[in-house]
Amino acid sequence: MNAAVALTHEAADQAAGQAPLLEVRDFSLRRGKAVVLDGVSLALQPGETLGLIGESGAGKSTLAMALIGLLRAPEVQLEGSLRFRGSELTSLKEAEFRRLRGNKIGLIFQDATAALNPCFTVGEQIAEPLKRHLGLSKWDRRERAAALMQSVGIPEPRLRLDAYPHELSGGMQQRVMIAIALACNPELLLADEPTSALDVTIQAQIMELILDRVRDLNSSAIFVLHDLALGAQVCDRIAVMYAGQIVEEGPSERVLAAPLHPYTRGLKSCVVELGSRTLVPIPGQVPPLDAMPAGCRFAPRCPKAQAVCGERRPLPETRDGRQVACWFID
Repeated sequence: MNAAVALTHEAADQAAGQAPLLEVRDFSLRRGKAVVLDGVSLALQPGETLGLIGESGAGKSTLAMALIGLLRAPEVQLEGSLRFRGSELTSLKEAEFRRLRGNKIGLIFQDATAALNPCFTVGEQIAEPLKRHLGLSKWDRRERAAALMQSVGIPEPRLRLDAYPHELSGGMQQRVMIAIALACNPELLLADEPTSALDVTIQAQIMELILDRVRDLNSSAIFVLHDLALGAQVCDRIAVMYAGQIVEEGPSERVLAAPLHPYTRGLKSCVVELGSRTLVPIPGQVPPLDAMPAGCRFAPRCPKAQAVCGERRPLPETRDGRQVACWFID
């Protein structure tokens, strides 16, 4: 699967020379007194894929929901900057976000069964963004919806246009979600655990399908994932998140082959590989939002933690072509 999904060196070089499609600068998100995201910074180039990796509660899905405007003030308090194509997202009005959402920025939800509306046919739900954003006629919307269903591997697409979500399998529902997210050829696709609700036998098919479609559109993508090895397989770069902060970010091959942050090393040790006889889980749990450590948030679980770790937050440093936030990288 690596060869099928990796960007060519030429495409990667081209992406590196362009202005970022998405730029997140010192971004924080609060729910009341709880800091869910704390000083997150990253950039995504055109045509690039990025994996957000971490345990549940790391803030990965929260960041994705903020990027697409589903978490906004006054429900939450935002600080810092989210810039898409040079436009500041945190200051957009809802009407302006609706023009972006589903058009320039697409989202694949984690659970298609919950995301799809049971009262409308899948054809109507695929056609809705085509009507709203592209203004296509009823006939053209139906033709385009059938073509989209065929492009995501749904057999007999014209017959399935009039099916309701409950008449399709979980894998087919997820393919419909992909068709909806990509209907208007978005520049940025957000995929929030797109295969976690599916049978393992079709997870690889769905991931490869998403990547093929992203490459066909020359779009960028952010994948929210738990699996470090999967992230390294399907993404150009990886950002490892812990308790609302990015602790390590860099090229996926380097991060997987030689992780520098103790948390990243812990995630790698949790991966079951062929021939391995041991599985080393990370001790403890992600701290609750109302009881975050004052210094490094991973310190209570870190085997290398010392006094300074509990007192002061480490700032990101550049090492081996990546950013790492740790007092004891060496």
